[in-house]
Amino acid sequence: MHPIKARRTHYSERGPVPQDVITTVDFELPPLAEGHVRVAVLAAPINPSDVLTLTGEYGILPPLPAVGGNEGVGRVVEAAGDVTHLAVGTVVLLPVGCGTWTTHLDLPAKHLVALPSGVDPVQLSMLTVNPPTALLMLTEFVDLQPGDWVIQNAANSAVGGYLVQLAKLRGIHTINVVRRASAIDAVKASGAEHVVVDAEDLPKRVHAVTGGAPVKLAIDCIGGVATENLARCLVEGGTLGASRALRGPRCGRQ
Repeated sequence: MHPIKARRTHYSERGPVPQDVITTVDFELPPLAEGHVRVAVLAAPINPSDVLTLTGEYGILPPLPAVGGNEGVGRVVEAAGDVTHLAVGTVVLLPVGCGTWTTHLDLPAKHLVALPSGVDPVQLSMLTVNPPTALLMLTEFVDLQPGDWVIQNAANSAVGGYLVQLAKLRGIHTINVVRRASAIDAVKASGAEHVVVDAEDLPKRVHAVTGGAPVKLAIDCIGGVATENLARCLVEGGTLGASRALRGPRCGRQ
């Protein structure tokens, strides 16, 4: 069988402007190795983690040169003779960080998770970064119990929406802070019961929502003044966690 011609995004350095360091290149896939399958990529999102990887600001960076893309989904188009559990046509979740901004990948079959067919591949492609991030935020900082309260800003973000849904499944109450009133309806549509607009009097309004119950955990995605406002909503000894690189305006108080 002749090698397959494919395309991928490639970078050999990192820099402050992602599009200046990454380019699309042609390459050939070699004959398929034992234990491997060839996957045609169906969808691979551009996540903030991808951008931060290109700028060098992400917590885990691949060695250079590298292929862009940390998550995605594809369809098996060829399988080595010794692979029996993944048939051609199977939709699979791609391993995190494998370089998904490409047309094709050769991957060890044992590292792939089969997904249901008939589901939007764009939605499936976003399973491995945002949902686990939201779950870790709820489980790694504080031992939350049903009935506890959590507050988060940037609640209209993808991670914020997953956090709302996962918290509800665990019986945890969320207070969801947005920066403009026009975002309230979208956050409520994701299942949020309490949505408020950020402002100086945020602690007072949060107290009214909780009835004075302690807020044990705050999740900050913005930084600066927004961080200060969240911190003032926490019970004494509460925990403030950050979910990404923060770039908000500086606090007025030091």
